[in-house]
Amino acid sequence: MKNEKALGAFMAKIAEAQTLLAELQAHVDDHMGASPEEINYGHVGSAGYMVEKTQRTYRLGFGARRIRTINPAHN
Repeated sequence: MKNEKALGAFMAKIAEAQTLLAELQAHVDDHMGASPEEINYGHVGSAGYMVEKTQRTYRLGFGARRIRTINPAHN
């Protein structure tokens, strides 16, 4: 195969992305390490920043047309 090196490098990056996504999911599942008693608007800002950067990464993979805003009131 002509592209074996590129394919190997691509698969390594895919594995790295999967690891990062799993770690990020665990961090979010843990409410970013914050307890309900200590939440303040600094935490809100940090969560918003994380969402913004995650949306940017999402758009790189899928394009802007697939971004959706999740309304917690409807979950």
